Amino acid sequence: MRVVRTADDVEVPHGVWCYRIDATRFIFGGALSNGGNLVSWLTNTIRIESLDAAEQELGAAEPDGHGLTVLPFLAGERSPYWAGYARASIVGLNLHSRPIDMLQAALESVAYRVALVYDLLRPVAPRADEIVASGGALLNSPAWVRIMADVLGRPITASAEAEASSRGVALLALEQLGAIESIHAVPAELGARYEPRAARHERYRSARDRQQRLYDRLIRDRWDISPPSSSGS
Repeated sequence: MRVVRTADDVEVPHGVWCYRIDATRFIFGGALSNGGNLVSWLTNTIRIESLDAAEQELGAAEPDGHGLTVLPFLAGERSPYWAGYARASIVGLNLHSRPIDMLQAALESVAYRVALVYDLLRPVAPRADEIVASGGALLNSPAWVRIMADVLGRPITASAEAEASSRGVALLALEQLGAIESIHAVPAELGARYEPRAARHERYRSARDRQQRLYDRLIRDRWDISPPSSSGS
């Protein structure tokens, strides 16, 4: 998740990163170690035979209806706690747990970590009013984008650009060369818009709290990790 901001004096929240684009613009964001790799590992490990069929089941599933709590850190954690030694956990499995339940819980768990980053970025960019989803794993799963919108409680628009990051770099280069007046002169192509559902958002708030309690017990308290905050230097 990234936010571009123009400012002379920028305060970087603890838990996210900030890169200078040019003399007046900065890009804030948070990096996650899960997403496409998590989906790939799950589909291979728990024998999800058809992602198309799974997509239909995910679309019809109740939010957090599986009773599972997942920490999705197969490759450690980056934002917002930067605990590279963190490991993944699935808690709450029983004889009735199905592969689709584990897949749903994993996708929701990633959305909760994105929401942590989003909460840190909101004070930095209070006027940012649009969230655009990109990345192959996310865009190949409309159900996952809907989960993201429900967890964040904000509309999400899918990007229709094949390589969003590369496109941005190219536009910046063209702007600096004077070939275009501004990066805003070439609007990005956008796809479907996903609206959040209030009842699901409230349910996911409780699930986020449950995930954070598990994180605190297994990772944060053990390693004495300082919590991220919206203030920093």
